[in-house]
Amino acid sequence: MTLRPSNLPKLAICACFEPNPDAGPAAARGTKLDGVFRRRVLGDKSDDSTVVKEDLDALNWAVNALRAIAGAAEIITAEDRCKIECLDLTGTADAWLPELGMSADLKTGQLRNYREQMAAYALGFMEATFRTEWTSHLLFCDQRQIVTHRFTYEEAKALVSEVIARFHDFGKEPTVCEYCSWCAKSETCPARVQLATQALAPAEPAFNFELVLADTEKLGAFLTACSVLDDFRERAEEAAKKRLIAGDKIPGRSLSSRKGTEFVYHDAVGRYIDRLGFGAVLGAYGNLSAAKFRQIWTEKMPSDAPFPEDLVQRGAGSVSLRRVQPKAAAKTVTQPNTTN
Repeated sequence: MTLRPSNLPKLAICACFEPNPDAGPAAARGTKLDGVFRRRVLGDKSDDSTVVKEDLDALNWAVNALRAIAGAAEIITAEDRCKIECLDLTGTADAWLPELGMSADLKTGQLRNYREQMAAYALGFMEATFRTEWTSHLLFCDQRQIVTHRFTYEEAKALVSEVIARFHDFGKEPTVCEYCSWCAKSETCPARVQLATQALAPAEPAFNFELVLADTEKLGAFLTACSVLDDFRERAEEAAKKRLIAGDKIPGRSLSSRKGTEFVYHDAVGRYIDRLGFGAVLGAYGNLSAAKFRQIWTEKMPSDAPFPEDLVQRGAGSVSLRRVQPKAAAKTVTQPNTTN
């Protein structure tokens, strides 16, 4: 496996991680939008006909966000000028601002940790420009959020060096984590196989679920094992679908299909909104999030117009479980959503 900056966040959690060559549609979308983003920052909109409207909206947000960060400073997106080298690693950032000592990367999908990757980029840019501090911005275009990391030279080098050292450690052990399904060894990883085996064949002479619920250690182990089985289930379902489509029979399983969701773009609805009535159309769309309403208010209203906080309603809260990784999560600075 070639060690690259993009793999560092996964390796920071599991030093045995190996990227799957079949990255899947989400990764393919991210790669495509990276290229479109680079060109769009420079004003090139030749990709418009090849990108769906939702993706164009997300890209426009990211471009506007980066331009707001840059101000009058130069933005470089050409791949040959965004390449970095550090500690025998090579990678390519999506954009950098030489005057400000900053770089930026477009990210699609959910918010995830990319701190180690950004540290490698920061280290490479600092070594190339002789700076001692660097700022990296993550533009999560689907979530419309900016996450910022700031590094000194020493901090970036120490962070990247630690991950590289763990990767080269001959005694490293795999760790079950959120990136397991992305790993080339997901079906053979001993840590995952052990958890799945434990879940399928409980150690107790007779499985007693009440004992699991009453014991915090057993409860945590059971939930971890379930997450692994859920991942295996998804992969097994995909394999079963392919076989059923090919004409094979899977005991207890059959294919079902449904039509895709029908919809009308909001700009098309806008052409008839006077005749349909604003109230009826807005009621059909449903409530607007307070964050989105604040964003539209900031963009469309005069700067001295106070935001009507009394209009904001708050629904009932909720509590959910999340997986805590062995390594503490990195500290980040999340900037407010002020651009579109």
